[in-house]
Amino acid sequence: MLRLKTLPTEQSTDLEKTPEHRLWTAVIAQAITDATYKGIRKGYVECKHKAIAWLSNKSKDFKIVFRMASIDPDYAYAKVELALKNEEYIMTEQQLKLLNNKRTPAQMKYEQKNFKLKF
Repeated sequence: MLRLKTLPTEQSTDLEKTPEHRLWTAVIAQAITDATYKGIRKGYVECKHKAIAWLSNKSKDFKIVFRMASIDPDYAYAKVELALKNEEYIMTEQQLKLLNNKRTPAQMKYEQKNFKLKF
């Protein structure tokens, strides 16, 4: 699990109570949750792919979001790199197949039974 330290500030206790701080902390928590998804629901797998890309890119918005949550972006990126190296954020073979396939799992299931969905 990714553990992050907050930036030291003299107003850190006041800042942590603000709704904005909680919002940006929740954004980071959701990205980490999405990146560690193990299932095969297509929508969640797409979110996982986007979350891994965002976390591993160190883009301008990555830095802004982490600063808004009072977390040093460089420190957070080092933690993300460590998690990637430890394969905590990895797409499984089944998830990659699902991501590359335009059909949903339900459509694939019915096609295996020689049943075509018609609309």
